Amino acid sequence: MSLQNLILKIFVGITYQKKQRCSWHHLENCWEATNFAFAGGAIGVISTAGFAWKYSRSLHGAGLCFVEGAVFGWTFGQEIANHWYQLYRLDTMAAQVKFLEWWENKCQRS
Repeated sequence: MSLQNLILKIFVGITYQKKQRCSWHHLENCWEATNFAFAGGAIGVISTAGFAWKYSRSLHGAGLCFVEGAVFGWTFGQEIANHWYQLYRLDTMAAQVKFLEWWENKCQRS
């Protein structure tokens, strides 16, 4: 993702939040959930790649375990954060539909 796309996403998200008066509490919890996912990914990378390197001394095997550990760790971190912050209670589909309707109305006015 380029820096321009990231800035655009942040800008659109902030303007949408101001228009719709979203709960900052939910947004903060979603941002905090990424920290759990990042930590899970780091733990997964270190443990699986280190274990593979220790017992096989195979560079390609350790590399594959590095990627696999990152994916699995990230996923487990997301699940832990989902339950820790009770994000499963949020109706994400309704929020996405509402955002897409807002985006469509915004584009039609331009």
